[in-house]
Parts: sequence; C-alpha cells; structure tokens
Amino acid sequence: MIAAACALAFTLAPINPADAVEKDRLQGLLTSIPTKRAALGDAEHRRGLADTERWLTQRLDALSLPHAAHEFEWTNALLEMALRREATPAQDTPPLDPPAPRTPPTWRNYIVELKGDDLAREVLILGAHYDAFPNTPGADDNATGVAAALETLRALKDQPRRRTLRVAFFTLEEAGLVGSRQLVKDHRHLWTPTKNHPQPPEALVGMVSLEMLGFFSDDPDSQKLPPGAGAILKDPESLTVGDFIAVGGIARHRAFSGPFAKALQDAEPSLRVLVADAFPIAPPDLLRSDHGPFIAAGLPAVILTDTANFRNPNYHKPTDTTDTIDLDRFALTVRAIVGATHTLLNPPRDDAPTP
Repeated sequence: MIAAACALAFTLAPINPADAVEKDRLQGLLTSIPTKRAALGDAEHRRGLADTERWLTQRLDALSLPHAAHEFEWTNALLEMALRREATPAQDTPPLDPPAPRTPPTWRNYIVELKGDDLAREVLILGAHYDAFPNTPGADDNATGVAAALETLRALKDQPRRRTLRVAFFTLEEAGLVGSRQLVKDHRHLWTPTKNHPQPPEALVGMVSLEMLGFFSDDPDSQKLPPGAGAILKDPESLTVGDFIAVGGIARHRAFSGPFAKALQDAEPSLRVLVADAFPIAPPDLLRSDHGPFIAAGLPAVILTDTANFRNPNYHKPTDTTDTIDLDRFALTVRAIVGATHTLLNPPRDDAPTP
C-alpha cells in the first residue's frame, strides 16, 4: 500500500518543463547555425541566409512542429546596388540605358503556433531574428535568441497550456527590423479593436524579443548603461557588472513586463534579472530589436537581453563567436524563459483554491 501511494504521488508530481533544457543541445544549435546570414552582405551572406532558413525549418521538422512562412517583398538602395552588381558582368563603359526595374526579393518570417486550450484566444508571442550583421558570425546576435526559442518550443510542445504560444523567427532584423515591422503591419488587425469590432480575434498577452542572451561578465565596469537609464533605475551605481539578464519595456506595459520578469526569477532564482520598464516613452536604445514595431503599434512588448553593446565588446564584430558565450548562464537564461513562458501560458483558474 505504501509503495502504491508513493508511486501515485510520483506520478502526480508536477513536471518542471525547464528541466528539459540541455546545455549541450544549446551549444549544438549555436555551433551549427550558418555563420554568414546577412541580407545586406555579399552574395555569400545571402546564400547563407537561405541556408539558415533551411537549417531552421529542418530543426522545426525534427521537432514535429508545423510552421508557416510569412512571406513579403522588400528591397532598399543598398540591396539593389548589390544585386545589380552581382547580376551584371563587369563592363569597361557603363550602359547608357537605365536598368530595368527589378521585382523586390521575397523574404520569410517563420511562425510556429502551440494552440492553447480554454484561453486559446489569448496569445503570447516570443520572437527571435535569425539573420546576422554582415561579416560577423552572430553567435550572441542572435544565434542565442534562435536557440532559446527552439529549446522553448521543444520543452513546451507537449506541455498543457491554457493560452496560445506563437513563436516568430524574424528575418531582416539587421536591415532595420523589416521582418517584424511587416508582421505587425499584416497582423495588427488581429489584436486591435475597432469601432465595428470592439473585440478583436485575439488578445495579445504580450510579445518578448529574445535578443542576445549569452554574454555575461563578472569583471568590474563590464556593464554600461544606455543614456537616460540611470534616471529610472533604482540603484544604477550598482549596475556596473554584466552578470544579469535584462527585461526592457515601457511604463504603460508594466502589466505584462512585471509578471514576465517575476516569472523569470521564480523559474530560475539563481539568475539575476534586472527590470527596466519605467520609461514613459521608449528611448531609441530600447527599440533596437523586434519588439520595437509592437511597441510602436501600441501593443505590449519587451526585450529580454544581455544588453548588447552596453556589455558585449564583440557586438557586430567578427569576434562574436560561440567561444565567447557563457554556456552555463545562457542555459540558466533559457531555463528561465521556458519556466516563465509556461507560467504565463497557464494563468490560475478562477475556481482554483487559494494557496
């Protein structure tokens, strides 16, 4: 009888989905993603970006996760010049006629959705861009974000959830947040009430941009603060060491950023989490990732980051390589993301007993 009771208790014990996170698997993702994947680089970088799309979809297929391609056309002057130069043989004299108009190239964000149960209309979005800055391997920026998103999907795909999780892998972030801007433009109607439709099809719980998650330092003065941050932080003088992960947002979205930050800390107490969400208006440095278009559209969104160039000396440089990633603390960060996401997807039921 005692043995049976113990077995039943073990069976009914809650499962912590963060325990599914594996450091070695994260390292494998960081080392296998193509190291040239920039739309505004040379032809090799653009081929690498296409290779990265295949790399990404293969890993989603391996997880048995259906994914949709959100396609759009885009170009700019720099890209046009590069494409024309690559398509036109070298000539001693330039042609007299102007070049014929080109059809803008097609680009793709990739969307994965884990449908919720009784609160399926309420949607939490995680986003990570899979492109990189030209001539940098982009290990921290942003292979860490992509790896964290993939590991979160792996850990939660078979877990119960009341709300819907949508994970967006964005392209062209380094070209000016192009992929996320296009997604917000095309999907904003899902989340925005109108006079004729006061209740939109979905309720956006919030959006989290997973942006550079793997560089940490315990050295004195290894952490800098963006302009204006000191005025809204409680103890800016103590934030001189880059040993934390930061949640950045604005004051009007604290109903989302606060619970998200708390869920991160509850999920992984050994990880130091800094919250900077008291900005009345988002300063430019706070809008440099794929959450920016959501904030601009009045939608709740935050960035989760190691603070990029305010800590990482390899930002947008050829030295942004996998050997600079703190795998132990990166894995702790991913554990926190998995745990916090699971918490936000499963709000307490109204009829649940008060603890």
